[in-house]
Amino acid sequence: MEPVLGWLFIDYLAGIFESFVNPQKRVSLLYIFSALILVLVFGIIVSIKGRKSMIVANLAAVVSSKIWFSKSSRADIYMLFINRAVMMGLSPLLLSRIAATTFLFLFFHETIGSYAGKLSYLPTWVAPVTYTVTLFIFDDMSRYLVHRAMHHFPPLWAFHKVHHSAEYLTPLTVLRTHPIEGVIFSLRSSIVQAVTIASFVFLFGEKIDLITVFGVNIFLFLFNISGANLRHSHFSLSYGTFWERIFISPAQHQIHHSIDVKHQNKNFGVVLSIWDRLGGSLFLAQKGEDLKFGVSGKSVFNSHNLGYLYLEPFKEAYKVALLSKFSILGRIMKLEFLSFFGKGLTQKNLFLLLAVGIITGWSVPLGAKELNIYSHRQPFLINPFLRAFEAETGIKTNVVFSSKGLAQRLLAEGKRSPADVVLTVDISRLNVYADKNLLTPINSKILESNIPAHLRDSKNRWFGLSKRARIIVASNDRVAAREISRIEDLSNPSWKGRICSRPGSHVYNRALLASIIAANGEAAAENWARGLVSNLAQRPQGNDRAQIKAIFQGVCDIAIVNSYYFGKLRFAKILEQREWTKGTRIIFTNQDDRGNHINISGAGVAKYSRNKEAAVKFLEFLSGPTAQKLYTEINYEFPGNPKIPLSPEQLSWGEFVEDKLPIGVIAELAPKAQIIIDRVGW
Repeated sequence: MEPVLGWLFIDYLAGIFESFVNPQKRVSLLYIFSALILVLVFGIIVSIKGRKSMIVANLAAVVSSKIWFSKSSRADIYMLFINRAVMMGLSPLLLSRIAATTFLFLFFHETIGSYAGKLSYLPTWVAPVTYTVTLFIFDDMSRYLVHRAMHHFPPLWAFHKVHHSAEYLTPLTVLRTHPIEGVIFSLRSSIVQAVTIASFVFLFGEKIDLITVFGVNIFLFLFNISGANLRHSHFSLSYGTFWERIFISPAQHQIHHSIDVKHQNKNFGVVLSIWDRLGGSLFLAQKGEDLKFGVSGKSVFNSHNLGYLYLEPFKEAYKVALLSKFSILGRIMKLEFLSFFGKGLTQKNLFLLLAVGIITGWSVPLGAKELNIYSHRQPFLINPFLRAFEAETGIKTNVVFSSKGLAQRLLAEGKRSPADVVLTVDISRLNVYADKNLLTPINSKILESNIPAHLRDSKNRWFGLSKRARIIVASNDRVAAREISRIEDLSNPSWKGRICSRPGSHVYNRALLASIIAANGEAAAENWARGLVSNLAQRPQGNDRAQIKAIFQGVCDIAIVNSYYFGKLRFAKILEQREWTKGTRIIFTNQDDRGNHINISGAGVAKYSRNKEAAVKFLEFLSGPTAQKLYTEINYEFPGNPKIPLSPEQLSWGEFVEDKLPIGVIAELAPKAQIIIDRVGW
């Protein structure tokens, strides 16, 4: 009984309540209130101009009891509650943006990988601005195309007709949709976001972000706040001829709902009317039109009967899609079973419909012991940990891997996200999740005991699990002992033409520069970065392995790399790669002052995890002896847990002093570091 009540109040009713308080929803009270303000303002303006007072008349067109208590409007409200239950059951099946984004991102890397990060050199502001504009335009255009298709393709019209069957329009009419239409538009949204996110992350790297107001795309926020809810109302608000050729006004959308023949198949656009102009479906608002709403024709919908609204579309869609071409199949199925649909939705049948939604929706949060992991770490690096965890706990793990774009994906999914755990390879990425409020605080004495304070979030939203030192690898023959000892030495002109590095915008180098900012200030850090760039033997390129190879090839004498890459190359399966480390040594920097800069891999529990207890158990496991030894012995990373001894290979590198700067400071300074990187061309 307790789980059922939990589902009812935490998931079902809370979700309905959220529709009216979340600014990301069209029917948010914020937007409804703003629509009422507009109605009053226009009434006042008309009154000031000397005409009869329109304030009361305008309000009556929006809040009239005749409208809100009509059978049509009551059906809107009933569908709100039913659709919530049904879509909760269907939503776990509609998370295709995860697979789509991952597929597209990897596809881009496989086919046009040479273009990856090509636009990352542009100023920091370019990526979020162009991403926001592109997503808005792509989203609006796709809405127009799908909406138009639902009017012109008979099987789809059978379902979309449910929305148009409303004889009275209120803001809640936007929620009067058949679940099949909800599925279609959900898939549309997933595809649009997947294509946009994958493309921008591929081209711009981690610079992309969405410009938002209250978490909403700024353009959609402006649209919603400026009277979007008047689209479904009896208050006719026109923008005038000029602006209605650019934007769809509430009056134009009301024309779209009109049963008048001349208004049929007009004004499919949501925000922009440009698409209707291009498609020949634009109809400008005209003064003094008395519109009637609903559907007309030979097949008139019963707009008040819930059984009819939910079930008749299947019957009609089946007839138009199959019977005309597959009459034999139609005769075999005979359609007698559909007769039940036209009898109306009895109390018993309504209960059954709701029960289906409840059961399917409930089944997900109460699912089996499985963890869904969003990982920035490559599968082969974490598979040994996952196998050990599964063997110890019996909890199965599922992994979605992507080097970039997972935070944006998690943000887009919201409460529907299947993610339980987020694994990252860098403090800045962890901080992105924390800043976007995508992680939930953890109360675990085990984690607090195993992970030192400077390696975890002050609010316990994330924990560092392994450490990697940003070291210098040097040629034994070409670099004398003690020739370099501090990271600051890399800007010395004596190293001109002798240094190799991957691009500065990579998270590892950005974190390194952030640590220098913390130690020496922004001005000194920028001077250092300029000196480093002037000392490079070649343009920044490749990964950390490539830098060690460049030393082997004689391209440079020293390189900036992560410590664990040295160990991986020493024991690489490809014998040629083992040769790259011969004749080289590791130099830990700043041993006489603050210590060598370190970064972390870490993890957090997703905010909307459905299995938080198991997720915390997984993080505790990763901080414990079994996993920590795997970090050192397999990945050659330093353990985050100071009680775990180093591997023999790591001991051979020698002891070193690490920088104990709280790792969160690195994340805070990363944006300043990126500005410097862009400015100096690293």
